[in-house]
Amino acid sequence: MVGEKAFPVKIGLEIHGYLNTDEKLFCMCKTDFLDSENNSNVCPICTGQPGNKPMAPNSAAIEKLIQIALVLKSKINEKPLVWQRKHYNWADLPKGYQTTISGAHAVPCATGGKFKGINITEAHLEEDPAQWNPDSGKINYNRSGLPLVEIVTEPEFSDSEQVVEWLKALVLSLSYIKAVRKNAGIKVDVNVSTYGERVEMKNLNSLEKIRKAIDYEIARQIEAHDNGEVQKRETLAFDEKLGKTIKMRSKEGAADYRFIPDPDLPVIKIDKKVVAKIKANLPEMPEEKLGKLLKKFSVGEKDAKILTRNLELVEFFEKLSEFGIDPQKYISWITIELLRVLNYNKMTLEDEDVEILPEHLAELIKAVSKNEITVLKGKQIMNEFIPKSFSLKEHKGEISNIDDVAIENLCKQVISENVHVVDEYKGGKDASLNFLIGQVMRLSERRADFKVAGETLKRLIK
Repeated sequence: MVGEKAFPVKIGLEIHGYLNTDEKLFCMCKTDFLDSENNSNVCPICTGQPGNKPMAPNSAAIEKLIQIALVLKSKINEKPLVWQRKHYNWADLPKGYQTTISGAHAVPCATGGKFKGINITEAHLEEDPAQWNPDSGKINYNRSGLPLVEIVTEPEFSDSEQVVEWLKALVLSLSYIKAVRKNAGIKVDVNVSTYGERVEMKNLNSLEKIRKAIDYEIARQIEAHDNGEVQKRETLAFDEKLGKTIKMRSKEGAADYRFIPDPDLPVIKIDKKVVAKIKANLPEMPEEKLGKLLKKFSVGEKDAKILTRNLELVEFFEKLSEFGIDPQKYISWITIELLRVLNYNKMTLEDEDVEILPEHLAELIKAVSKNEITVLKGKQIMNEFIPKSFSLKEHKGEISNIDDVAIENLCKQVISENVHVVDEYKGGKDASLNFLIGQVMRLSERRADFKVAGETLKRLIK
């Protein structure tokens, strides 16, 4: 058939995300590794010093895993979950093994499920290794022991574009439940097979890198097949500078890791009541929010997609409607003005030091709609909503509109102070009028009506 691929591409993913907890998985060290000095959040447990045993696993990490499993519609195992020691010899592993609930004989935390048309194999908990710099040989143990979720998919993807779009949807859904650290990103191991055994590309940490690695590897395997080469299982790294995959080692099997149960850790038994409570408190997912915006609020699809990119933003929009505001009519105050103010200050609604209340924006919108203040003055006041919004009653200084007489007096002042610009306008330079209007708005502190100022200037200049 025309357009049908002549090769059987199968792509599967192993997604690793840092769980959003305050402490590491088996100790009380803080999980802030991005902005901390190297080796500052460490202790004898997470650095694997002899004679030190792990603490009981972090309950918050287990709760986050349950949330993720529910979003994936996976079945949470009721059987006792046994921690395994996964052995391998690598510089970033202080104990000589990784503690995980995975392996050939392990009972996964959750199995099955489906997300955006792709079947889920399993999801489980494990700890992160340390961070080894192969160039300097130095190791930063701040990451050692961080709680990770690993989500394993079936090999049902067929190309890089499908993978990237699916991952975008997954990251968005996980952001709604705040289960994964937003600023830490995800790490993805991608398994690709065409005509031979699958190969695994390790630690791809950006969507663009994932896209390029998959496209290159598919092309490489097909070319190798055409040349009569037999593809064997192996582990690869993707060199972004060279734009190609490089062999790291032959692919290990489960036996190579020598999985054994960890004698220092108790088994985990997940209670049905705990799962039911967590499920009852899950927020609506992005697709549910999108449907509500389109149907209940009659929001346009473009604006609806902007809102659903962030749970706090879409919930802010929903609350705004409770204060007598037509959200469809005034949606630009959120999708344009609110986001403008937040982006300019490099902040989001979920930042701890940001407190913008829907009732304050509702009050501002009502004042503008009643012509009590100008649109420009309203936008200026919004600039002051960072980091904390306020009622217009609390605003210092005059904010109400000025009348036409006051505007005319300001226009006369601007004309007298900018004779050369007036002459340019008389000479046919229309842009000069915008400058004069801007001066009127500045003198009025944006309390003058923009259109009235323009019409008055034209009348006076003639």
